Amino acid sequence: MNIDAIRQEIPALATCTYLNTAGIGPSPRAVTDTIVSLYRQVEAESPDLMARHLEEFTRMDETRRAVAAHWLVDPDEVALLRSTAEGFNLIGHGLRFRPGDEIISCVQDHPAARAIWTVMARRYGVIVRHFDLHHDRDAGAVLEDLQSQVSARTRLISVSHVTSENGFKVPVRELADLAHSVGARLILDGTQAVGQDRYPLAQMGVDFYVAGFYKWALGPFGTGAMYVRRERLGEIEPALVGAGGTARFDAATAAFEPDPTSRRFEFGARPYPLYPAMAAGLAFVDRAPLAEIAERSLGLADRLRQQVAGEPGVIDFTPVHRSLRTGMVGLAVRGMPGAELCNRLRADGFIMRDNRGPAGIGGVRVCCAFFNTEAEMDRLASAVRSVARASAGVAAIR
Repeated sequence: MNIDAIRQEIPALATCTYLNTAGIGPSPRAVTDTIVSLYRQVEAESPDLMARHLEEFTRMDETRRAVAAHWLVDPDEVALLRSTAEGFNLIGHGLRFRPGDEIISCVQDHPAARAIWTVMARRYGVIVRHFDLHHDRDAGAVLEDLQSQVSARTRLISVSHVTSENGFKVPVRELADLAHSVGARLILDGTQAVGQDRYPLAQMGVDFYVAGFYKWALGPFGTGAMYVRRERLGEIEPALVGAGGTARFDAATAAFEPDPTSRRFEFGARPYPLYPAMAAGLAFVDRAPLAEIAERSLGLADRLRQQVAGEPGVIDFTPVHRSLRTGMVGLAVRGMPGAELCNRLRADGFIMRDNRGPAGIGGVRVCCAFFNTEAEMDRLASAVRSVARASAGVAAIR
């Protein structure tokens, strides 16, 4: 992997130490160039290019095939979206819930993947059960925790493939088997997974998978995709509808026939120039190459953690077991709010965000992306140690 060449293609990396890829990934030049080029084409040749939805301009199916290849699924099982929340709302409103049905939701999930279940509880009398992912638990313990929540009334298990707080990667195949053992379905928020590694969704037993592509996949903000296993397509009633997504629409009666594929979920106006740019981001990641990204990110994360290990006052709440870790590190300084730690590190040029740790601890999330460098990890480790020592000194004076 040629890190210098990769970094030259991501202009923002020349201006800061960017460690917030789990928030929004920095755009490679190819992504921005694609957006600008297509909007310039619309400017020069008229908006009719967008109004006619022509594949030679929108390249929606080309992008769909790229996503399908990344997930090793059929393109007809892929819908192109605008966000993770859009996909979770499509599934939530589309499933036919009854009073007393149970949904199991993870406490560490992003609101984009959780708020919809509160709506389902209010509207249909669904019971939402919550479970925690503890950073010091192994895969077997995670399954035991979930097993204690599952019942004959469980309809859906909803969890992040990789959590957004500290990069905890759940054992997907085992979760799918657990859900299916009681006739339930598994939906995953894959936003923090896509672009970090290649995951064969069909082989993993996933029923529904939703992901934003503007983080680790380095696509433009406001793009994403959803996988619906072919056998599950009929279980999702199209609930968010409009122009697009239909095979036939009767102007006299407004009756319509949904598209027979996952394209049925692509309702309403679409920001067409963003989807070829999303494919450009995915292609950039593929060329890195993708096969080396997971180990490189883990190596950078390990390097950072090793340099702060044992430092008095530093708390590391990264997942303990390496098989459950990704390119994220969770760090805190004892007694210091996460926002304060984040602001101090930002003042030194480190772009990151504060987050939640265990037992109410506030800390920071460090994203060790493949384009980051060993030198950046070393500088950050030094900065964290300095903050911890300064904090301990102030505490001692008090």
